[in-house]
Amino acid sequence: MTFSLPQAWVLLLPLGLFLWKYGRRPGPPMWLRAALLVLAVGALAGPELRLADAGSDVVVVVDRSASMPRDMDRTAQELISLLEAQRRPGDRVGVITFGREPRVEQSLTATGHFGGFTRPVDVEASDLSAALDAAGGLIPNERTGRVLVLSDGRATGVDARGASRRLAARGLAVDWRQLARSEPPLDVAVVSLDVPSSVAVREPFQFSAVVHSTAAVTGTVRLERNGRVLVKGPYDFVPGANVLPLRDLVEEPGLVRYQLTVEAPGDGVTENDKGLAVLRVEGPPRVLLLTNQPRGTLAKALAATGMKLEVRAPFRLTLDDLDGVGSLVLENVDANTLGEPGLNALAAYVEQAGGGLVMTGGRSSFGEGGYRKSPVEPLLPVSLEMREEQRRAAVALSVLMDCSCSMGVNVPDGRTKMELAAEGVVAALTLLNPKDEVSVHMVDTEAHEIFPLSSVEAGLPLNEVARGFSGGGGIYVGEALRTGRSEILRSKKPTRHVLLFSDAADSEEPDDYLRTLSELRSKDVTVSVIGLGSPKDSDAELLKEVATRGGGRIYFAEDAMSLPRIFSQETLTVARATFVDEPASIEGAPDLPLLGRLSPEGLPQVGGYNLTYLKPRASVALRTLDDNAAPVLAMWPRGAGRTVAFTAEVDGPYTGELRQWSSLRAALEAMVRWTLAGATPVGEAVVRSERRGHLLRVTLDLPPGEPLPGALPTLVLLPGEGRTAPVERPMRWEDEDRLVAEYPLQGSGTWHPVVRLGSRVLRAPPVTLPYAPEFEPGSAKEGLELLRAVAAVGGGVERLSMTGLFMEAPESQGRLALAPWLVGLALAVLLAEVAVRRFLSGPRLRRPVTAPVAKPAFAGAPAVNVSAAPARSAPVVERKPAVESEEQRAATPTEADAAKPKEGGVDSALEAARARARRRLDR
Repeated sequence: MTFSLPQAWVLLLPLGLFLWKYGRRPGPPMWLRAALLVLAVGALAGPELRLADAGSDVVVVVDRSASMPRDMDRTAQELISLLEAQRRPGDRVGVITFGREPRVEQSLTATGHFGGFTRPVDVEASDLSAALDAAGGLIPNERTGRVLVLSDGRATGVDARGASRRLAARGLAVDWRQLARSEPPLDVAVVSLDVPSSVAVREPFQFSAVVHSTAAVTGTVRLERNGRVLVKGPYDFVPGANVLPLRDLVEEPGLVRYQLTVEAPGDGVTENDKGLAVLRVEGPPRVLLLTNQPRGTLAKALAATGMKLEVRAPFRLTLDDLDGVGSLVLENVDANTLGEPGLNALAAYVEQAGGGLVMTGGRSSFGEGGYRKSPVEPLLPVSLEMREEQRRAAVALSVLMDCSCSMGVNVPDGRTKMELAAEGVVAALTLLNPKDEVSVHMVDTEAHEIFPLSSVEAGLPLNEVARGFSGGGGIYVGEALRTGRSEILRSKKPTRHVLLFSDAADSEEPDDYLRTLSELRSKDVTVSVIGLGSPKDSDAELLKEVATRGGGRIYFAEDAMSLPRIFSQETLTVARATFVDEPASIEGAPDLPLLGRLSPEGLPQVGGYNLTYLKPRASVALRTLDDNAAPVLAMWPRGAGRTVAFTAEVDGPYTGELRQWSSLRAALEAMVRWTLAGATPVGEAVVRSERRGHLLRVTLDLPPGEPLPGALPTLVLLPGEGRTAPVERPMRWEDEDRLVAEYPLQGSGTWHPVVRLGSRVLRAPPVTLPYAPEFEPGSAKEGLELLRAVAAVGGGVERLSMTGLFMEAPESQGRLALAPWLVGLALAVLLAEVAVRRFLSGPRLRRPVTAPVAKPAFAGAPAVNVSAAPARSAPVVERKPAVESEEQRAATPTEADAAKPKEGGVDSALEAARARARRRLDR
């Protein structure tokens, strides 16, 4: 027996003393009261009886990484079904899948059957250690069981034996069954493509590649630089390592990407036939201008400054594109053209790598450009928040959400597409005016009303929207538009708008959409579309036509993570005035001298500007003279970099007098040069990066004699494509002047190491991993040895058959709570005590009352003991005098005095009550 709160037994002492002093009663009632006290305190202590027949827990850990056999899911599901069929009463089965990260597919359950794998995993890694820890977290501490691993044993990440030891400490053994691809007779793999860390422009250099072959074969080798073929021809491979010498010369600065591909007949593993490497060609920091006007005012102004300028149309950014870029200039660029990973890469480029950012205004910039709620918003020195004065006239909005089965698919962070869309709708509805009206419907083959057209002021059931569901079939576009029409035409608001969210690859049954859109446009109702997918999807053209004929806008969310930002962007465009389209005069602010010798005299009017608000601690150089007093030019340092916000339009319909301003070129140059000064060199410190297999090693060599840093530097690893979050690791001393950090790369792609030394940063040469670490040359025997080592830690065995697994698993000790039984018994004892005291016990003992001694009438008279007087056989009639003296009246008890209870306890009170009753009857 155990107690959940054994400290409660301490209460027996004070409660027992209290009972002895104030509740003592002779006989059985006292014993019953004592038993009642023990039962109450015992129930409070939470007693539990342990029973060794509560079954066992088995968690199946399934490896679903890229190196597993193609039919792995089917095989694993069959094995899990066989295991579930052997459950005894109390036995439970849980399922965890893993790739780069573990996912819980099925919690521990004693009933039902596993329905298949639904959670997405990143297949480019297999972190077995994290999966074993997740299995241990699934099994409660009070239960026992086993863990069954289904894997090929090609694990990445930290050593899984550490996790196995943690399970063994709890008595949980790890069993295993190897499911691996058949070993091919031939595997030709590119092990490495080693290039220098950096070279100068037009500097000849040599590099090499290592290709491993399991047998002698003649294959083809092709080397490319940025997509251009440099070498292509046959090569005779011998068993083992083959070293290929290569050389090149690059004439332009920037990041150069090399790709080496080998092809051999009969190669059984094609995933490792490619090698990648990136080379940094040193040159002065350049300015990258993204604009839709390559020959516009801004491009000409920056080109005339002598800075190294690269002008490109907006595209989906990566950190590879920003390597060697000192400052990025966005001229009226919509956030959606950069892509959600590109926005993440831009944030890392500024905050972690020390890059500069300049953003200019326009209809496609700042709030209206979709930067609100994006990773770039925290970088800006101005706030994109919406205030009361920015509200437009009241609007009516009808939101139509695709809830087809495709919306139930999970995204990498574990949420479904429907959950992300619902999050976006909730964020959008919070931007509406209390006088606005809105309705929300979910649509698959029919419309499902979440709530009809309602006033925002009356309150909206946002929790109902957040609990969005996914149904069946695709979304019927015609049905959705008819539902939106019937809702929006009920409103009399001056601005009425329909927003359709639909899967660009699953939009069906447009039906009479042309007639519906024509009717909406005839009544001044606009329609915008958010398509989940890309413009190349099968139904993208239909969604584009709906937006065009509806007089609205079309958005494509290729990354579901961008849905909340896009919903907010469209709502701001409809319901808020985030761009002031009237001319405004500007004035110089106190921080204008930060940009050099710019004179506050003769400042022009701007034809329009994005309405923003200055953030605390940001510097403002120019602001408007209208009622908004809004910042036009603001700047601040952000992380390791610097950013500038110029909210006026440099070249467009709202430029105004700014185009003729004589100091415009000087101001634009000053803005860019201020951001270029963000990255501060760290003396003569040298940082290097090296990849050994999938292990990255970064070293920092400090100049001899330089004072040691106050805090140890840290390594920040930035993913090139921006799809994962940066990773930070502390560096350690390896020598008196050298620090080092190592990190196992978890997947293919380019990685940009950055060393943070206080407030300064050093960019290490980027490294690339051509394929998932699991495809590095190796044999199934190596994976078998790893699985055996992991199982041996806790006494696990190989499970070629699922039979007997539950029989060999230790039984859990079930807990039977005794507190309810003790409470019931205490109630019975309480009733028994009352019954015994009320009906079976004698009267309570009282102290004998001593008769009062009569006082003598005068001094010296002897006292008379009344109780000692002999009893008389007949009553004595006492005659009252006709007239009583005052002393006699005072000494004679009155009727009220007789009604008062005499001292003596309960019996005296009863006697007084009987006396009062007799007097009332006598009257």
